[in-house]
Amino acid sequence: MPTSTSAATLWLLRGDVVSEARLTSLAASLGQSECERYGRFLRPQRAREFLLGRMLLRHAVQKTLGIATSDIIITEREGNAPLLVLPPPHASSAFYFSLSHSHGWIGCVSSIVCPVGLDIEDNSRPRDVAASSAAVFDEAEQRWLAQLPDARRKKAFYRLWNCKEALYKLRCNSSDNSKDTSSGHGWNCRVVDHPHLSICLCFASPLDAINIVELDATHDLPSR
Repeated sequence: MPTSTSAATLWLLRGDVVSEARLTSLAASLGQSECERYGRFLRPQRAREFLLGRMLLRHAVQKTLGIATSDIIITEREGNAPLLVLPPPHASSAFYFSLSHSHGWIGCVSSIVCPVGLDIEDNSRPRDVAASSAAVFDEAEQRWLAQLPDARRKKAFYRLWNCKEALYKLRCNSSDNSKDTSSGHGWNCRVVDHPHLSICLCFASPLDAINIVELDATHDLPSR
């Protein structure tokens, strides 16, 4: 839990260990628009990540604001992050969040201070860094990566990828998403060390601390 009013919490969950029976139980907590979107996923892995992401968001809200998970309303929005509606007397409370997933891992960063953006990537899997860089980075970024020693290139690739994704989500989650953040103004970036993941968080304001909570998928997730 946050120990400072100027802090954020990163909630992490390894979702590939959740049983099918537990998934069925959790799915009963979804709202109408969530159920509709959940039912449209063709890939079981993507459906699992979606479901657990919404449960992780509910958990973050419940632990941060003390709201019963049954009172939290999440509405899906096409091409955008879900809309979170809180009950009275919390309806006007500030609660910012960003979700990310990668190969079974689910992440949610939450803050009551400012808009946030999160990207997590499972870096344990083989990856063609050169091909991926050519697809997503500009020429200057590709040259920068290419001149790095082989031992550093993969880690640097993920750092750059993470930052771009987290910053994009931050801009989407900010009320003034027209602001030019390309030069580093108006945002702050933190890299979090993890044995299995590359993680980057972006914030609209400086924060004192990042609290990290890794959940037990069997016991910690909420259900009605």
